[in-house]
Amino acid sequence: MPISSLPLACLLLPVPLAFACYSEIRWRRIPNWLTFAMMVFGLGAGLLEGDWPGARDALVGLAVGGGVFLPFCLMGALGGGDMKLMAGVGAMVGWPLVLPALAQTCLAGGILAVVAMVWHGRVWSTLANVGRALLGSRAPRRGKGLRRLPTVPYGLAIAAGSLFAVFWRFFA
Repeated sequence: MPISSLPLACLLLPVPLAFACYSEIRWRRIPNWLTFAMMVFGLGAGLLEGDWPGARDALVGLAVGGGVFLPFCLMGALGGGDMKLMAGVGAMVGWPLVLPALAQTCLAGGILAVVAMVWHGRVWSTLANVGRALLGSRAPRRGKGLRRLPTVPYGLAIAAGSLFAVFWRFFA
Protein backbone atom coordinates (compact mmCIF):
# COMPACT_ATOMS: atom_id res chain seq x y z
CA MET A 1 0.00 0.00 0.00
CA PRO A 2 1.48 3.37 -0.92
CA ILE A 3 2.07 5.83 1.89
CA SER A 4 -0.20 8.38 0.21
CA SER A 5 -3.22 6.13 0.83
CA LEU A 6 -2.61 5.80 4.57
CA PRO A 7 -5.06 7.62 6.85
CA LEU A 8 -3.57 10.91 8.00
CA ALA A 9 -3.86 10.10 11.71
CA CYS A 10 -2.10 6.74 11.28
CA LEU A 11 0.62 8.37 9.22
CA LEU A 12 1.32 10.96 11.95
CA LEU A 13 0.91 8.56 14.91
CA PRO A 14 4.68 8.04 15.45
CA VAL A 15 5.19 11.74 16.24
CA PRO A 16 3.08 11.99 19.43
CA LEU A 17 4.12 8.48 20.47
CA ALA A 18 7.78 9.53 20.25
CA PHE A 19 7.03 12.51 22.52
CA ALA A 20 5.13 10.23 24.91
CA CYS A 21 8.06 7.78 25.06
CA TYR A 22 10.54 10.57 25.71
CA SER A 23 8.37 12.03 28.46
CA GLU A 24 7.74 8.60 29.98
CA ILE A 25 11.46 7.78 30.11
CA ARG A 26 12.60 11.23 31.24
CA TRP A 27 9.92 12.19 33.80
CA ARG A 28 7.76 9.02 34.13
CA ARG A 29 4.74 11.10 33.10
CA ILE A 30 2.73 11.49 29.91
CA PRO A 31 1.51 15.08 29.60
CA ASN A 32 -2.20 15.82 29.33
CA TRP A 33 -1.66 18.31 26.51
CA LEU A 34 -0.21 15.52 24.39
CA THR A 35 -2.93 12.96 25.02
CA PHE A 36 -5.77 15.46 24.58
CA ALA A 37 -4.17 16.76 21.37
CA MET A 38 -4.07 13.18 20.08
CA MET A 39 -7.76 12.75 20.89
CA VAL A 40 -8.77 16.00 19.20
CA PHE A 41 -6.55 15.35 16.19
CA GLY A 42 -7.89 11.81 15.80
CA LEU A 43 -11.49 12.99 15.95
CA GLY A 44 -10.77 15.85 13.53
CA ALA A 45 -8.91 13.62 11.08
CA GLY A 46 -11.73 11.09 11.22
CA LEU A 47 -14.23 13.83 10.44
CA LEU A 48 -12.13 15.23 7.58
CA GLU A 49 -11.32 11.90 5.96
CA GLY A 50 -14.49 9.95 6.52
CA ASP A 51 -17.19 12.54 7.31
CA TRP A 52 -19.50 11.39 10.13
CA PRO A 53 -18.70 7.67 9.86
CA GLY A 54 -14.99 8.50 10.19
CA ALA A 55 -15.65 10.66 13.26
CA ARG A 56 -17.79 7.87 14.72
CA ASP A 57 -14.99 5.34 14.19
CA ALA A 58 -12.52 7.70 15.89
CA LEU A 59 -14.92 8.26 18.80
CA VAL A 60 -15.51 4.53 19.24
CA GLY A 61 -11.75 3.94 19.05
CA LEU A 62 -11.23 6.59 21.73
CA ALA A 63 -13.88 5.03 23.99
CA VAL A 64 -12.62 1.47 23.52
CA GLY A 65 -8.94 2.40 23.89
CA GLY A 66 -9.50 4.37 27.08
CA GLY A 67 -12.31 2.15 28.35
CA VAL A 68 -10.27 -1.06 28.28
CA PHE A 69 -7.52 0.59 30.35
CA LEU A 70 -9.91 2.38 32.75
CA PRO A 71 -10.40 -0.54 35.22
CA PHE A 72 -6.63 -1.04 35.42
CA CYS A 73 -6.17 2.66 36.04
CA LEU A 74 -8.78 2.62 38.81
CA MET A 75 -7.06 -0.37 40.43
CA GLY A 76 -3.73 1.47 40.35
CA ALA A 77 -2.09 -0.98 37.98
CA LEU A 78 -1.72 1.72 35.30
CA GLY A 79 -1.36 5.47 35.50
CA GLY A 80 -3.90 7.93 34.18
CA GLY A 81 -1.47 9.06 31.49
CA ASP A 82 -1.30 5.52 30.12
CA MET A 83 -5.09 5.33 29.93
CA LYS A 84 -5.32 8.72 28.20
CA LEU A 85 -2.50 7.80 25.81
CA MET A 86 -4.34 4.64 24.78
CA ALA A 87 -7.53 6.67 24.33
CA GLY A 88 -5.59 9.07 22.10
CA VAL A 89 -4.19 6.16 20.10
CA GLY A 90 -7.71 4.78 19.77
CA ALA A 91 -8.96 8.10 18.42
CA MET A 92 -6.13 8.28 15.91
CA VAL A 93 -6.33 4.71 14.60
CA GLY A 94 -10.12 4.40 14.82
CA TRP A 95 -12.49 1.61 15.68
CA PRO A 96 -11.40 -1.30 13.55
CA LEU A 97 -7.70 -0.90 14.33
CA VAL A 98 -7.91 -0.16 18.06
CA LEU A 99 -8.43 -3.83 18.94
CA PRO A 100 -5.18 -5.09 17.36
CA ALA A 101 -3.42 -2.06 18.86
CA LEU A 102 -4.69 -3.07 22.32
CA ALA A 103 -3.67 -6.70 21.80
CA GLN A 104 -0.17 -5.78 20.62
CA THR A 105 0.16 -3.27 23.46
CA CYS A 106 -0.62 -5.97 26.02
CA LEU A 107 1.93 -8.28 24.42
CA ALA A 108 4.58 -5.53 24.41
CA GLY A 109 3.70 -4.70 28.03
CA GLY A 110 4.21 -8.30 29.07
CA ILE A 111 7.60 -8.42 27.38
CA LEU A 112 8.55 -5.10 29.00
CA ALA A 113 7.47 -6.39 32.42
CA VAL A 114 9.62 -9.50 32.09
CA VAL A 115 12.60 -7.38 31.03
CA ALA A 116 12.02 -5.06 34.03
CA MET A 117 11.81 -8.05 36.41
CA VAL A 118 15.10 -9.43 35.15
CA TRP A 119 16.77 -5.99 35.07
CA HIS A 120 15.85 -5.23 38.69
CA GLY A 121 16.59 -8.76 39.92
CA ARG A 122 13.03 -9.34 41.09
CA VAL A 123 12.08 -12.49 39.17
CA TRP A 124 11.65 -14.81 42.15
CA SER A 125 9.98 -12.27 44.43
CA THR A 126 7.56 -11.28 41.66
CA LEU A 127 6.69 -14.92 40.94
CA ALA A 128 6.20 -15.54 44.67
CA ASN A 129 3.89 -12.52 44.93
CA VAL A 130 1.88 -13.71 41.92
CA GLY A 131 1.57 -17.14 43.53
CA ARG A 132 0.39 -15.57 46.79
CA ALA A 133 -2.11 -13.40 44.95
CA LEU A 134 -3.50 -16.42 43.12
CA LEU A 135 -3.88 -18.25 46.44
CA GLY A 136 -5.58 -15.25 48.01
CA SER A 137 -2.90 -14.28 50.52
CA ARG A 138 -0.76 -11.18 50.84
CA ALA A 139 2.96 -10.73 50.61
CA PRO A 140 4.72 -10.90 53.95
CA ARG A 141 5.65 -7.54 55.46
CA ARG A 142 9.25 -6.78 55.97
CA GLY A 143 10.43 -4.01 58.27
CA LYS A 144 11.91 -1.88 55.49
CA GLY A 145 9.32 0.88 55.68
CA LEU A 146 7.86 2.42 52.59
CA ARG A 147 9.85 1.42 49.57
CA ARG A 148 8.99 2.24 45.98
CA LEU A 149 9.03 -0.86 43.85
CA PRO A 150 10.20 -0.69 40.24
CA THR A 151 7.44 0.11 37.77
CA VAL A 152 7.14 -0.46 34.05
CA PRO A 153 6.95 2.61 31.79
CA TYR A 154 3.83 1.37 30.01
CA GLY A 155 3.83 4.28 27.55
CA LEU A 156 6.66 2.46 25.77
CA ALA A 157 4.50 -0.65 25.43
CA ILE A 158 1.59 1.44 24.12
CA ALA A 159 3.85 3.03 21.51
CA ALA A 160 5.45 -0.25 20.43
CA GLY A 161 2.19 -2.19 20.30
CA SER A 162 0.24 0.52 18.52
CA LEU A 163 2.92 1.17 15.91
CA PHE A 164 3.30 -2.55 15.30
CA ALA A 165 -0.46 -2.94 14.80
CA VAL A 166 -0.58 -0.02 12.34
CA PHE A 167 2.48 -1.30 10.50
CA TRP A 168 1.06 -4.82 10.32
CA ARG A 169 -2.35 -3.58 9.10
CA PHE A 170 -1.05 -1.38 6.31
CA PHE A 171 2.21 -2.99 5.23
CA ALA A 172 1.88 -6.74 5.83
